[in-house]
Amino acid sequence: MDLETIRRQWILAPGNVSAEAAAWDSEAENYLFEEKNNFEDDPFLRFIAEKAALTSEMRTLDVGCGAGAYSVAMAQRVGQADGVDLSPRMVNLGNAYAREHAITNLRLWVENWHTCDIAPLRKQYDLVFAHTTPAVADFTTLVKLCEASRGCCFLCKPARRSDQVFDEIRRLAGLPVRHDIDDSVAFTFDTLWGLGYDPEVRYAKTQWLPERTLEEAERWYIGRIRGQNLLDEETEHRIRGFLREISINGIVKERIDTTLVNICWHVEK
Repeated sequence: MDLETIRRQWILAPGNVSAEAAAWDSEAENYLFEEKNNFEDDPFLRFIAEKAALTSEMRTLDVGCGAGAYSVAMAQRVGQADGVDLSPRMVNLGNAYAREHAITNLRLWVENWHTCDIAPLRKQYDLVFAHTTPAVADFTTLVKLCEASRGCCFLCKPARRSDQVFDEIRRLAGLPVRHDIDDSVAFTFDTLWGLGYDPEVRYAKTQWLPERTLEEAERWYIGRIRGQNLLDEETEHRIRGFLREISINGIVKERIDTTLVNICWHVEK
């Protein structure tokens, strides 16, 4: 598929940015650094360590960094670890964590990757990466990621994904079955190939079992739906009723099964 065809077909529909940011704000604590975010146990970080020689002279950029879990890990091995995210609360928590743990080479700031001007970031980083984030979700946002790098790029995208709770909520909201996730993986490879890069791919089957209080679940799921389309009162009432129905002792348990697609490529300096 040629690049112009991909450019026309792989376009993220505009959404409600403030609602999307609010949904991610509500989840901020869940995206802080944890011990599992290390270069031995985390498949994505292990992939980076195998393919890129990380040194104290390097600058890295984490696109859609959340509260900085992967940026904190990267800061342990490089000279400067930067990150951008749509969620102000995520960014604030991540920077606070860095201050509390005396991590002086980490900097996170609020940025909407979909609309930001890439010029100040162009070729400013030795390594640019994005891990399971909606920040890199179409042709334009992927090309921006490439343009910010003067060396390596890494991307982790979920595919063949099923969310037991969220998929039903999407159905209640009248949204179609999500084929866009798998399409995004194919578009990503075709785009990189068309740009002249040689993407290397690795897979990791993964299961996540997040638990939220009923109040947290309502903020998260309803916020995500509002971020994608208009939500009327009747539909919101149905969603709240469904969440109450499946909650156990006030807890909503999700099950997410997915194959994480880890992709690596090099750009010209």
